[in-house]
Amino acid sequence: MSDAGLQFVVGKGGVGKSTLTAALGLEAASHGQRTLVAEIGRHGGLSRLFDAEDIVPGAPRVVAPHLTLLTLEGDEALAEYLRLVIPIKRLLSLVFASRFYSIFVAGAPGLKELMTVGKIWFEAERRMADGQPVWERMFVDAGASGHSLQYLQMPSAAATAFRSGLVHREATRVQQLLADPKRTCVHVVATPEEMPVTEACSIIERLRGDLHFPLGDLFVNRCRPPVPRGAAEAIEVLGRLPAEGEAERLRAAMTEAATDALEWDAVQQAAISRLEECTGLRAERVPLLVREEFGIDDARELVSMLAARRKPGFRPKLARSQRGNP
Repeated sequence: MSDAGLQFVVGKGGVGKSTLTAALGLEAASHGQRTLVAEIGRHGGLSRLFDAEDIVPGAPRVVAPHLTLLTLEGDEALAEYLRLVIPIKRLLSLVFASRFYSIFVAGAPGLKELMTVGKIWFEAERRMADGQPVWERMFVDAGASGHSLQYLQMPSAAATAFRSGLVHREATRVQQLLADPKRTCVHVVATPEEMPVTEACSIIERLRGDLHFPLGDLFVNRCRPPVPRGAAEAIEVLGRLPAEGEAERLRAAMTEAATDALEWDAVQQAAISRLEECTGLRAERVPLLVREEFGIDDARELVSMLAARRKPGFRPKLARSQRGNP
């Protein structure tokens, strides 16, 4: 598991990014680390998990011991930045009330994305009076992949577009943090299905390519448990047993359940193999938790799995395409 202070979680919509972000945050907080979990956009999956849908963007809220939640929006991030650089409240009120300001914020291309990532950088770099970081760990649910990559690439785009001046200088500082593997990593989440796997491969290709971001872990969420050995043989044996009445119905149900399990296992194995071959990374399987309504207590079940990966001696295996390489 990465020790980077700033960790993003990205993936196709609906694969469980918020759940993984919450579990990573809870796991870090369980070790007493000052931890911030953040999500881009208001009232997303993290807010729902922590029963904090009324949270105000930009206003942190303690949701568990050592764990704080923050939602990020470009408008609020820009307003906070202006409050820092314009200490005169009356002047600031005039700026916020001006029609030009509203039009500029709504229409300036990339401004909200740049200010949002700038706010993440600000929180990651904040220090207390004794010089210690305010947040020892920070996990960001960056949203669906197209949305999140748009945010992550904005500092680099701004640094390129503005060759000098304040914007260039600030964007370059943010980009240096995002590209530093000692301080930042990006986890990719998928489920063992065709489209999430395809999108995860595409994300990792971009992170390694034009974005130049340090990769974290590759999580495959909602993995079913392995089928017990001998399941296929058991189906054959069931088919040979004489049965009628209730016994026949029981045999049919057992055969159907075993067949379904084998078919799901084959689909899952094929998807994970394809993902590992495509990326050269080992997929970390996150178990499927079947719940009528998923909540934060269910996310806590994943914490022990993540904690096990911190134990001394844990060494992730390489995917088949990497075996034998130095």
